[in-house]
Amino acid sequence: MIVKNLGGHSGCQILLMEEHGKSFVRKISSSLSYNKRLEEQSRKQTVYHNPEIHVPSVLNSGYTDDNLFFFDMEYVRGISLSEYIQAIDVSKIDILVDIIINNIVDIKESHTDNVAEIFSNKFSDLKTKLCEIPWANNGLLALDMLDSHDWSSFSHSICHGDLTLENIMIKGDDIYLIDFLDSFHDSWLLDLGKLMQDIECMWSYRYHETDVNTIIRLRIFRDLLISKVQAINPQILIEIYYALLLHLVRIYPYAKDNITYDFLTNQTSRVMNTIHKLEGN
Repeated sequence: MIVKNLGGHSGCQILLMEEHGKSFVRKISSSLSYNKRLEEQSRKQTVYHNPEIHVPSVLNSGYTDDNLFFFDMEYVRGISLSEYIQAIDVSKIDILVDIIINNIVDIKESHTDNVAEIFSNKFSDLKTKLCEIPWANNGLLALDMLDSHDWSSFSHSICHGDLTLENIMIKGDDIYLIDFLDSFHDSWLLDLGKLMQDIECMWSYRYHETDVNTIIRLRIFRDLLISKVQAINPQILIEIYYALLLHLVRIYPYAKDNITYDFLTNQTSRVMNTIHKLEGN
C-alpha cells in the first residue's frame, strides 16, 4: 500500500510503502532507458559498508508490470543534514566533519588510465548542451577552465554520487546516506565537491531566506572541512573546487527558474575566482 509520495529529483518515483505493518521506501525507474542506472544505484547502496556511516538496507528488487526496475529499502525516520545544521550545537560540527573526513576520504584511492579521456568526453557533451542555453555564458567559461585542467591523476574510489546535505540523514546519533547516484566517474573528490555545493554555495537553501545562524554554521562546517582536507594534502583542495565547478556546470541544462539561473551565474563566477586564487593566478 502506498502511504506517501516522497518525490525525488531524478524523475524516479520514490514512494513510502507499507505491507504487513512494516514501512519501507520503494524507488521506481523513470523509464525503461533509466533501468540500468537505477540498477547501478541499487548495487552501490547494497555494497556500501562503513563503520560510522550507515545506509538504508536494500530489502528487495524487481520489475513493475511496465517492466520498470524498482528496489525497496529500509525507511529511515530522521531529518536531513540541511535541517539538522540549522539547530546543531556549534561544538558538534567538528565531530560531524571528522566523521565525514574519516569515512568519505579514501586514502586507498586508485587511478584509471583513461580518466582524462572520461572527463574530456563529459566536457564535450556539456558544451553541446550549454551552447543551446542563451544565458549560459559563465557556464561556457567554466567549461573552458575545466577542459584546461589536468584530470589525469584524479582519484577513482567508492563514492555516493550525490552527496548533498539533503542526502545525509541524521537519526538519533547515527548518520545515514540516502539516494545514491550512479556517476560518469566514481571519486570521493566528486563527493566532497558536491558537499561543497551546499556548504560553500548553499544550493539546498537557494529558494529560502537563510538566517544568520545557519549561515554561520555552514561557514564553520566549510572552514573545518577545508582545514582537515589541507592537513591530509594541500593539493586536494584545488581538486575539490574543480569538482565543485563541474557540479555547478552540470546543473545548467536542468535549470528552469530565475532563482536557479541567478544562482548558477553568480556561484560559477565565484568558484572560478576561488580556483584562480588557489592557483596563484
